[in-house]
Formats: sequence, structure tokens, C-alpha cells
Amino acid sequence: MNATRSPEDSGGLIFNPKGSIADNIMTLAAWMMRRPKRDEVRKTMDRRVLRRRFCAAALGLALALPPAVPVQAAVPSYLKAVTYVSDAWVTNFWNTESDHMEEELAQIAADGFNCIVLAIPWREFQPTVMPASYNSYAMDKLDKIMEAANRHGLAVEFRVGYTWDYYADENAPHRFKRLLQEPEMQAAWLDYVGQLYEAGSAHPNFHGGFLTWEDFWNYLESAGDFGTGGNSRREAGECGYQDYLREHYTIEQLNEIYQPETAFEDYSDVYIPERRNHAFRLFYEFYDAFLNKLLAESQERFPNLSMEVRLDVDPVENKEGTETMGVPHYGTFSCGNSGYTSLMYSVSMGRSFGQMISASDAIHTMNEQLSIVKDHNGGKPIFIDQLLYMDVTEGFENNARLLESHRGLFLMSLPTTLRTYTNGYAVWTYRNYTNNPVYNCQFALGSRGWETKNASTQEHNGSMQMHLQPGGTIIQKIGHRIGGRTTHDNFVRFTAESSQPVTLTVSLGKASQQVQVNGAGSFELNLGPVNFYDVTFQADGPMYLDNIQVYNFIQDGQLRDVDGSELSCMGAMRILNGAMN
Repeated sequence: MNATRSPEDSGGLIFNPKGSIADNIMTLAAWMMRRPKRDEVRKTMDRRVLRRRFCAAALGLALALPPAVPVQAAVPSYLKAVTYVSDAWVTNFWNTESDHMEEELAQIAADGFNCIVLAIPWREFQPTVMPASYNSYAMDKLDKIMEAANRHGLAVEFRVGYTWDYYADENAPHRFKRLLQEPEMQAAWLDYVGQLYEAGSAHPNFHGGFLTWEDFWNYLESAGDFGTGGNSRREAGECGYQDYLREHYTIEQLNEIYQPETAFEDYSDVYIPERRNHAFRLFYEFYDAFLNKLLAESQERFPNLSMEVRLDVDPVENKEGTETMGVPHYGTFSCGNSGYTSLMYSVSMGRSFGQMISASDAIHTMNEQLSIVKDHNGGKPIFIDQLLYMDVTEGFENNARLLESHRGLFLMSLPTTLRTYTNGYAVWTYRNYTNNPVYNCQFALGSRGWETKNASTQEHNGSMQMHLQPGGTIIQKIGHRIGGRTTHDNFVRFTAESSQPVTLTVSLGKASQQVQVNGAGSFELNLGPVNFYDVTFQADGPMYLDNIQVYNFIQDGQLRDVDGSELSCMGAMRILNGAMN
């Protein structure tokens, strides 16, 4: 391949196809330093972004010229993945240190997986939208994970636009609502999507990414609560629903579907119906069209971006109001120009509430459900980005479940189904995690998020930790982020170290306990059911504090426990992974 470019078509960049890679990369670097800025509207682009673009261009050059050492990309044809959150939770993972990342990724590979999925919160990565700015710590951690995963032979898939984080007190779902209404927000979203693609594609183990209906569903769930008056009509206009109806339905058709008390005379009269109302099927239709449009626009910035589609059908009343009918979302299943459809699959799908299911029944239903997707997505393969063979999430206790004794059998029985329908799968809960609402719980960001007195962050034993002096106190308000405070036992877990006996007082609101710290150790306290809004640590002597968790629930996947130890389904999962080579 002749990599030479003329000054006319490259702005003065000339490669020597017979020169060394190092010489040509130095030529590229010098050219980029001289080159005028082409995109002045990106005021917030920092040196980190330029560095990443340089690395991507340098990699492309290395591939174009004869390399001294072949470039090996850890991108398998069939994905066996876990959602990676280290020793944290998805919601605060990106502001933690992940000190044991190398060991964790090595264990994931040893368990037979070849890929990790990273859920990337929109707000935490792009804290401001007008103008767009980027969180340097999160972006740098993303690079660090990509590099570490590559060392362990793991590909990386992005879940683009995860809703939840603790980066700010702004209502995170409100951003997703504004996407329907504001061109500026849409531009910020596309910039974010493009930045993630640039960051990922700079690494040889980058596989791709997907959006998910789940991250956009909060607005839809609340949209049916506006009533039938002026607020609802105004919302219907601002979100684009009335415009959608104007393009697809006549006023006469809308009157027939809605059967309003007062007939609509104009599209501006149309409101968003109550969610169980028969007419709400039109809002589902509108929202599917919105997701398809957003995906298509995002694919221009992030090639081959897929979308996790909603396999569940949503209930509305029939036209007569006498029984319930289901509204499917088949129109989203093709995922635009992506080569595959992403999907969350739970064994509860297609089953009645409260059922206990055998492994054979679960496999039979799974084949039926996945064939529905194939029937409506043009025959594309399916990536199951969340394979939920069990789910103990609070609020979903009545969902159908596998018999506990059949979990391993179900996993070991999956290969034929997976080969028939999918190009990969991912496990959501590879390592059990707590519902920890503490931001910056490992002090990766210094004291950000904490109120401190006689305390400061320091590097200690290779990790950032909080150093408390005698009388030192740190406080964080967390109560608004965690439910179940008064109905569940509330635990506080942390590591601490001192060179002399120190009394540490730990409080959740008015409830408190004391522990004696003398040397290094791990602690877990049960403060019981209590109403609290802040967690407080107060020491009467010098000591180090780290790895803080406050929780009252543990998400369980029966693969590895919170401490990484093996649980009941890990052996079956390794057998499944081995069968899918």
C-alpha cells in the first residue's frame, strides 16, 4: 500500500512508504502540531483529546506501513462478556480507583470470558452540555481499562449513554427528556457519542457499542401522568408527539383512537394520554420512531452502533376498554445499519408472574422469544448484553424465576440456542455488588464530594486515601440516593489503618457505632434500619480511611461474591464459556 499523500490532499503531510514506522509517526506528529484547527466550534477540546486522535492516526499509519511487529487486535468473532465494574457499582465505578484492575481482568479471562462491557454514563463523561465538556478522570480511566483489557486478551464493548451516576445533583433522566426537545442537547449527545468512538477506536481491542431503551425509558414512564389539560397538550407539542401525529394520522383518525370528551379540531388539541389508555399505543409508536432516529444519527458518529431493543410488549386497554392488549416494539429491532441487534434477555420473559421454571422450559421459551427478534430484525445476529438467568433486584420479586437448582443446568444447556441466534452474550452481575450511594468512595478525586475537617487525601500504599488527624471528620450527604433506609439493615463497610490505637466513630444520621483501629484492617458495621441523609466518620487520632461502602442490598449473580470468591453458578458458567469457543 502506498501511504504517500501529496501536499494538496493532506495539508502538507507526506509519508515515506520505505521509511520506518517511527520516522513516519514523527512526521505525523510534526504535521499535527503545524496544522491549523479545522473545528473551531469545539472550544472544550483539550490536549487529551488531541493526544487520543494522534494515537488513532498513528495506529492507522502503523497498519498502513509494513510493521516491525504485527498488531494483534483482541477482537473475537463471538463475544463472551461480563459487565465490568471492578469492586464498585456501575453508578460510582467511574470515580473509583479500581486498584486491583489487573487481577480482576485476569480472573475474568481465566473464567473463560473474552470481552468486557463498560456502561458509560452520559452525565459523568460529559458533565456540561452547553458548551460540551468532558471529565478528564473518567476519560483517562477509560483509556486505562482499554489498555489493561487488551493485555489480558479481552475485547471491550461500550454501553453508550448509561443514565445513572452520582456526578452531580442534576436530575440525570431530565437530559434524556431534553433530547426530544432541544437541538443543543441533541448536538451535545452526538458530540459525546463521537468522543466515545474516538476514545474506543484508538485501541485494537475495541469491539463496538450499543444504546439501550432502558436509558431512555424514564420519560416515557412519566409521560402518561400529565392529564388531559393544557400541561399535557403543551408537553405533547414540545416533545414532538403532535408533529409525529401530524405526519402519520388525520384528525379524524385521532378522534377515533382517542375518543376524547371533546373532539380534537387541530393537532395542537392532542394531549399525551394516560399510560394504560388505548391511545397510548400512539405514544409508544412515536417513542420508537424517536429512538430509531437517534440511533441513525448516532451511527454517523459511532459506526455500527447497535441498540438494546425492548422485547417486552407493553400493556394498554383495547379500544373498548374491556381487556388488555400488548404493544410490541418490532419497528426498532433492525437497529438501523448496525450488523447486529442488542437485547436484554431474562428467563422471566414470556412467562406469567410467580412461575417457577425448569431449565428445559426456560430454554424452550428462550428459543421462542429470540426467534421473534430474528423474524423482525432482518435475520441479524443478536448480542444478549444482559443474560439474566437470575434476578434478585428489589421490586421484581414476582417475576417468573428459574428453580434455584436448575440455574447451572440452564447455563450448560444454552450452547445450541446461542449458536442459532446470537453473536455473543454478556453477564450483568459477574461480581456481586452493593447498592453503595457514596460518591468518590475510594478518594480517587481527592476530597471531592466530602465535607472535611482536619482531614485531607494522601497517597498511601499506592492508593489515594483519606488521612484524618485527631478530631478529623468527613461527611457526605447520601440519603437521597438510597432507598430502604428504614425497612432494611444498613451496613457501612470500609478499610482503615493506624499506627496507634484510634477510636473511629461511624454514623448514619443519628445512629452510630465505634470501632478500634490499630494497624490495618477491614470493617463492616450494621447500623440497622434507620432514617439518615449523611454518613460521617470521626477519628480521635491519626489514621487512614479508604474503600467506603454504605448499603442495604447486594445484587447477586451467583458467580463471584463481593470479595471475588467463587459462588454456585461459576462452574456452570465456565462450562458454557468453554463450549462457545
